[in-house]
Amino acid sequence: MNTNFLNSPHVKRLAGCMALAFVLALMIGKQEGSQNDYGLAFRHAIFSPRILIFILIGLLVFAGMTFWPYITPYLLRPGVRPLAVGALTVLVSYTLMHWTDDPTISGGKFTTLASKAANTDGLATSAKIFFSSFVPWILLIVVFGLAAVAIVFSIRPLAWASAAVAVISGIWAYTSQGLVRDFLGTPDHSLGGGVALIGFLTMAVAALATALARSDVADSRRFVDRLLAWRPGMPLVVLGFIVGVIAFAQATWFSPQNLNATLVDTKSFFDGHGLAALAFAYLAWLGWVLFAVTLVLSAAATYLRNAILGWVAGALGAISVVLTLVSIYDYTELAGSQGFDGATGPWQNLGSGPWMAAAAFFLLGGAGILVATLGMRGELLHHEQAEARSSDTLARGFTAPGSAKMFLFIVIAAALFYPPTATGFWQKVLVSEIGIYVLLAIGLNVVVGWAGLLDLGFIAFYAIGSYTTAFLTGALPHKPPSFLHLSPLLAIPFAIVICLIAGVALGAPTLRLRGDYLAIVTLGFGEIIRITANNNPGNITNGPKGAFGIPHPTIHLGPIKFVWGQNNLQYWYLLLVLILVVVLLFRRLEASRLGRAWAAIREDEVAAQATGINTTRVKLLAFAIGASTSGVAGVFFASQIGYINPENFVLNNSILVVAYVVFGGMGSLPGAMAGAAVLTWLPEFLKDQVPAEDRQMWIGAVVLLMMIFRPAGLIPARRRAAELRGLHAPASSEVSAVPEGEGLGARA
Repeated sequence: MNTNFLNSPHVKRLAGCMALAFVLALMIGKQEGSQNDYGLAFRHAIFSPRILIFILIGLLVFAGMTFWPYITPYLLRPGVRPLAVGALTVLVSYTLMHWTDDPTISGGKFTTLASKAANTDGLATSAKIFFSSFVPWILLIVVFGLAAVAIVFSIRPLAWASAAVAVISGIWAYTSQGLVRDFLGTPDHSLGGGVALIGFLTMAVAALATALARSDVADSRRFVDRLLAWRPGMPLVVLGFIVGVIAFAQATWFSPQNLNATLVDTKSFFDGHGLAALAFAYLAWLGWVLFAVTLVLSAAATYLRNAILGWVAGALGAISVVLTLVSIYDYTELAGSQGFDGATGPWQNLGSGPWMAAAAFFLLGGAGILVATLGMRGELLHHEQAEARSSDTLARGFTAPGSAKMFLFIVIAAALFYPPTATGFWQKVLVSEIGIYVLLAIGLNVVVGWAGLLDLGFIAFYAIGSYTTAFLTGALPHKPPSFLHLSPLLAIPFAIVICLIAGVALGAPTLRLRGDYLAIVTLGFGEIIRITANNNPGNITNGPKGAFGIPHPTIHLGPIKFVWGQNNLQYWYLLLVLILVVVLLFRRLEASRLGRAWAAIREDEVAAQATGINTTRVKLLAFAIGASTSGVAGVFFASQIGYINPENFVLNNSILVVAYVVFGGMGSLPGAMAGAAVLTWLPEFLKDQVPAEDRQMWIGAVVLLMMIFRPAGLIPARRRAAELRGLHAPASSEVSAVPEGEGLGARA
């Protein structure tokens, strides 16, 4: 009897979950060992009240695994996913995010700030209450609990109530951080309160999804589709309104590290100092007027679906962006010429406000252009027909009119106007890590994602492009002929051609290899290039010393002269242009005959050859085109860093790029870009949020969760998603009605 009990799957599962709890207790925390007492860290981790938290986690995992069939029907209800995402977002803001940048508060995390704010005399009562005791955690538990009960039991009045409590809690958290910032009086750009607000608002949306749901079964994609199709462009209007209000009412417009001046403060600061009339009018009243008029026109155009109003709103949005940039230049140039607050030239000492205002105008104008270019009647009819046809098929992305363009406007706005608001550290990360690896991932996606050829030596072409740039700019011991001594921008065509040749040279001898064998050969090619550069044959590559003094890119055409290297933002916008050009070319390539041939080879090379595809030529083109993109990235990297050596091109970098493509979604161009961006951003973000020894554990956990819950990747290709999920949507778990004359109860 006892043996049967111990062999029970439930007992084994419980034992495994408890073992997991103990392992997590040992891994997570600040406990450290001792050379004199090897059990010290173990006792600190296990024999303390904190172990109860991990035991509770283990029990929850056990309960979830054991009762999963009973839980699943409730997880299909509307609002479950946004509720989980919102709760996780608030939890991240409480545990990982900074809530203050004040140097007197160690670390600036929520718990440290709360312990001091709750007992500080003079701080606003509402902020003291919010930060006191367990109030923030109680708010999270109450909102989550009320919304969860409303969702599970479909209680609509409770859903409305929980949504209201969630909104109040989010606003309370955001304003409490603002009150602390005002009380401390120091420049503060922490995001904890804003992230908490987003989390609570997401939980409010989850509750509203239950209150407004027409069905007991969630179809999140179709719900979002209906929301986007209600008034195409309206989400852009709402987002532009939120960003614009924050920009004009609260954000810093000048001297973020000293004056922390808002729009009104900036107008007062420059009053009487000879500021240009247009810029002064913008700071005084014109900015608000432009925002209000553009907002009204965009909202009217999207609500009425009026193309003429849409064009007017789009034009006004574009004019407003230009006027915003002109005003920024005018008052920063004045500050630089007169030495205000340490400024030495234009575009210096700016806060986030003007860039957020430009982003708001861009989004509002984008909403107008979206309405104007849709051709509403035909688009909406097509959407309704597509929605009716897709009831039993796999959802292939959002089908709402203009949804792709809407997301594109948001991405472009973020790419254009977020980088100037970032710190110098994050601007450097954007350029030297995120941007370059996005370009590399785009190139590797051709080889791995589209053609299905596993390439572990892709970084070799990156090295070839970098060393080609170093040679043509005269940074290597062997100098080029005088007529070939070029600027880095002019070296791009040469790097592309040389990498094309190198790609063909790699592809030619490996045409008969597949799978692991191909991976091994490409891995060897990458190592051959690195070791050759390190061994310096003929004193060409300068060996381990590498190349020094690679110049920055320049453009000198008559009176036009522009030199990069002043700051990272210049490189970011140059990189943005390169990425845009490559993406546009590759989008056309994906839909071409060559792109379809790559897809056929990836699925079945023998069948592709039998249909008449020249597999030799097509695979060589995949290697060559992917290599050329890596060469462009090498040119950019060498000129931006100014120094390269063989250690910049180790095998680990090749494996990382493959991981980015797989994480984002093999065969998906947006997925490859998103995977590279997320996995290069995450380690840098975690540097200030978690202990260094725990950083890799968090990254591993994110990758593991992605592989479990989204095996096709972050933004999967349509074909890949169909392969993993099937062509038909999963059957509903709800019991369907059976006619009286059918089934077991039918009469003879």
